[in-house]
Amino acid sequence: MKTPTKIIRTDKWRLNPRAEQRLLFTETVTVYRRACRYLVGIIYTHWHELGCLTADQLTPAVEHLMHQTAKRPNIKYPQFNKTFYKFPSYYRRAAIAFAAGQVSSFVTRYREWQSGNRKRKDSKPPKLNADTGCYPALYKGQCYKLHGFDQVEVKVFNGSDWVWTTVQITGLRERHQVVTNKMMSPSLIFNERYCHLSVPFACQPEKRKPEANVTAVDLGI
Repeated sequence: MKTPTKIIRTDKWRLNPRAEQRLLFTETVTVYRRACRYLVGIIYTHWHELGCLTADQLTPAVEHLMHQTAKRPNIKYPQFNKTFYKFPSYYRRAAIAFAAGQVSSFVTRYREWQSGNRKRKDSKPPKLNADTGCYPALYKGQCYKLHGFDQVEVKVFNGSDWVWTTVQITGLRERHQVVTNKMMSPSLIFNERYCHLSVPFACQPEKRKPEANVTAVDLGI
């Protein structure tokens, strides 16, 4: 039997943070982006080892390089834990996935440029952009907790520690009400203009019913 096609659609859930929560969101996005930039450097340096791994294999491989634990006291890049003290594990894994995507994209584009596959002969080589405007992906239970669909609790950085803050949801669409839709990990989108959760859903389109099909014939009359 053919597996039903899944379609990803994204809803925007508007948030209404207080002034102090806006500061927390600013700190959170800032430190997350710094971590991503740091990880891009590590992953690119070791891409010859990491590039052949699956997504499930890559995350622990990167953590073996930069995340110190009791069972893994000696690592190559101990600065990460010192710079990003108490950085939550699920934020760290989201940052690793994002950084790996940036490196993979750059390596692919650079190889194409080297092979002569260019839009113009004088095209400049692509650059590895570690300073992108990324936003933290939130994992359920670890980074966010929904309280109905009126409030969401988000783990945020206050400048010295990671704490929970509850913010009002002031606008959302209807995809969460469809039973067959599966909610995926949202991202916290926050800047001077916007504050919302970008919430992707895996949607299964309704099966077509043959008996409901209508055939029309143009008789040319």
